[in-house]
Amino acid sequence: MSVPGAVATGSSDSKPQQLSASARGNSTIQSGVKPPHSKLPDNSPNYSGRPSICRSCGALIGANESECHVCGAPLAQPQPRPSSLPERYSLSFARAVLSRPYIFTIIFLVLNFFVFLLMWQMSGLSSSVLWTGFPEEILLGFGAKTNYRIFHEHEWWRFVTPVFIHVNLPHVLINMYSLWVIGPWVEKLYGSAKFTVFWVLTGIIGVVASYLTVIPGSHPNLLTSFLIKNHDEPSAGASGALFGLVGVLFVFGLKYRRELPEGFKRAFGTGMLPVILLNVGIGFAARGIIDNAAHMGGLLSGAALAAVVSYKRPGQPASVTIAWRAAQVAALLVIAVAFFMVARRFDITW
Repeated sequence: MSVPGAVATGSSDSKPQQLSASARGNSTIQSGVKPPHSKLPDNSPNYSGRPSICRSCGALIGANESECHVCGAPLAQPQPRPSSLPERYSLSFARAVLSRPYIFTIIFLVLNFFVFLLMWQMSGLSSSVLWTGFPEEILLGFGAKTNYRIFHEHEWWRFVTPVFIHVNLPHVLINMYSLWVIGPWVEKLYGSAKFTVFWVLTGIIGVVASYLTVIPGSHPNLLTSFLIKNHDEPSAGASGALFGLVGVLFVFGLKYRRELPEGFKRAFGTGMLPVILLNVGIGFAARGIIDNAAHMGGLLSGAALAAVVSYKRPGQPASVTIAWRAAQVAALLVIAVAFFMVARRFDITW
């Protein structure tokens, strides 16, 4: 009688009987031995892993290889170094500031070029005046500063209009390029309302400083001639307001140096000193031509404003207080009224 799972035996001359397929299966299950084609376990001591494909050239890489033998590429791709906390803070700070608009920087750029084109048209569109400068009657007609007109004829708007007029083409190009470089930073850091007030107020204070340092009949020495002028002549340009923005960024970098990312610390604060010193040196060399009193008045007033006015921190709500919005509207009205007085006094022929 045959026993399941065993091979029947008989006499020595009998042939071994073949087990059926079902018997072989039952024998395998009962004995617990896996068939030879069964999958080897990964944790077997004789199993060395699977080969892989090189991501660079597509060659087959052996299981024990750490790099491709064809192109030399490593099998394991290096993981990117995680950003440190200061790096993440710098990126988020820069992203928040740089994404803000700078509308009034562009508005003031357009206004300055528009006034310059009007002055050129009133000069007969002569190409020579673009380099030599507009005639004195054109400068005075558009509101250049002269102490005589302000003091004797009470034309107070000449404290405002010089911020938006320029003597010649290089003058307006240099100042507007400077506004394009500096203006967006101040407007993004402080917002459009505060930027507008900064520009108008520091520009006016610069003109006032120029007015106060004209002393006819005086004899300034080498040092005092940097600021004091002994003759009254038309003065114009946005340099005072530009120096005001430089003063704002200088104090901003010093005031908030403990919370600013490293890149902002290098750009502002002490990073503005080379710009200030270079312009002071140029002003000293060209004293009598450059109105250094207007520059210094704008610089000091801008620094004073930044010392008491806070900037708009990243993540801070975008709302603007009613006071600052009212101050912005007042500053724009001052500009509009000043040029209205210019148009009223000057017969502009189209």
